[in-house]
Amino acid sequence: KSKVFKKSVLELSDEVSPSAYKYIVFRNGLYTYRDRPQIVSDNLKEAYPVWNLDIRREMNLPTPAPDRINKYVKFKSEIDKFYSRFLNTPSFKELFPPIENGFARVPEKTIGNVSDSSNSLIFGGGKPGVVPHLGLQNYGPNSFDNAAPIEFFYIFHSADKDAVLKVHDFFKGDEIGFSGLSSFIKAPYHANKNLKIEFVNKDKPWPEIYSALNDLDLKDGVKYVAIYLSPVSKDNANQFQKETYFKLKEALLKKEIVSQVISADKVRKSKTFQFSAMNIATALVAKLDGIPWKLNTAPKKELIVGVGAFSNPETKVRYIASAFSFTNTGKFNRFDHFYANQTRELAGSILATVKEYTSLDPSLSRLIIHFYKTMSREELEPIERGLISLDVNIPVFIVTVNKTESTDIVAFDTDCDSLMPDSGKFINLGRNKYLLFNNSKYKGKYYSGSDGWPFPIKIQIYCSDYDLAQDFTIRKELIEQVYQFSRMYWKSVRQQNLPVTLKYSQMVAEMLPYFSGNSIPDFGKDKLWFL
Repeated sequence: KSKVFKKSVLELSDEVSPSAYKYIVFRNGLYTYRDRPQIVSDNLKEAYPVWNLDIRREMNLPTPAPDRINKYVKFKSEIDKFYSRFLNTPSFKELFPPIENGFARVPEKTIGNVSDSSNSLIFGGGKPGVVPHLGLQNYGPNSFDNAAPIEFFYIFHSADKDAVLKVHDFFKGDEIGFSGLSSFIKAPYHANKNLKIEFVNKDKPWPEIYSALNDLDLKDGVKYVAIYLSPVSKDNANQFQKETYFKLKEALLKKEIVSQVISADKVRKSKTFQFSAMNIATALVAKLDGIPWKLNTAPKKELIVGVGAFSNPETKVRYIASAFSFTNTGKFNRFDHFYANQTRELAGSILATVKEYTSLDPSLSRLIIHFYKTMSREELEPIERGLISLDVNIPVFIVTVNKTESTDIVAFDTDCDSLMPDSGKFINLGRNKYLLFNNSKYKGKYYSGSDGWPFPIKIQIYCSDYDLAQDFTIRKELIEQVYQFSRMYWKSVRQQNLPVTLKYSQMVAEMLPYFSGNSIPDFGKDKLWFL
């Protein structure tokens, strides 16, 4: 559904520049503004623009609140209406046998569940837990290397000093609801006031910030963290402000500084910033090479690589793919990045990771690749040939995970009012394809209704060894692995729908076009700086 303004292009001319228009509605017809026919140009008082982000920015409209409605209830209601109006009729039943209530009951034999241990995470002191924010509150992060001293400094607009003080107080642990950063980084939280960067130009802040960054007096052996209080939210930023965000990230990485961006306006307006502080603390632990929590699973001699992609409409870069490598316990190794058509380079990166692994431990048993689409023979063959040249005789499993939620085939749990099946339930669709539910409803109990109502994701499994792909025990292991990796998202404490193998890849691919030379500084290739 799209929104159309009730005011015409002419009526909005004082507020919106013509370059912001993409589509317009004229006499019940939809046209692109740039290629509009002459009759539209002659009657602009009847041409109504279709809402888009550029118009929102120019009119300073607020960011719409996310839709928190239960999608399962809404979706089923729409299907029921369609069924009653078009399918449950005498004329349709003459052609096709009727389906009871418009839905096919899922055969019990095709329904499975991940094991109970798949929900178990390990926090500080080796303590297990299911819900990330409760585990962090009770036990702290799993581990943190605090050998090097850590210093924080703030980058902010001169009008946002109040927001800086509020964040600073939270990080010190002086605010209700958050114990402070020290309990996460296992070291004193210290903000170096001599390193702060205060800028004046809100619309074009980069020249001021860049000059101040070059003048920073940094000490050897110290880990620095920059906290950027952005004067505008990412959603409402104009092109200059958006470029500042990415230029700052890149410039700090070149100085081997990790950073955290926080919207000053959100800090000011939020009455529940303690929850944001928990998310920020989680991300900072990961950025500083710590482990907020890990999977409660025994280490295996296997390597998991995730390959994701992102199409950037603003930079016109068609696709950029990135590859992330992990151990089966969820420990992040490193990543690399490519254009989507760089098949050989992508294969070379995966093989380099295998070579590095086997040089330390030659007993690698299998390679698992989480891919954002069905992997073609052109993409797979260089990997298989490379493994032969490395004299590594292991099976290659390709687990295709649809990065968009499934809406063409959805299941409903009619035994509960929410209709959403429990997290970890999966349905065999045939031909090694599965529907997997990832949400915050564990065994019928909701831990956080604010996490939304995500639809299931679709998984397809392929193996270079056909017989292994037919082994149900192995298929279930791979499904559970996708499920477990969806619980390893360290940008927040919320359960995610996609595994981090793809989620992280997509996040890097989204940022990469803004970096000079479409390249990440080497310092950032083994760090989760993008969280």
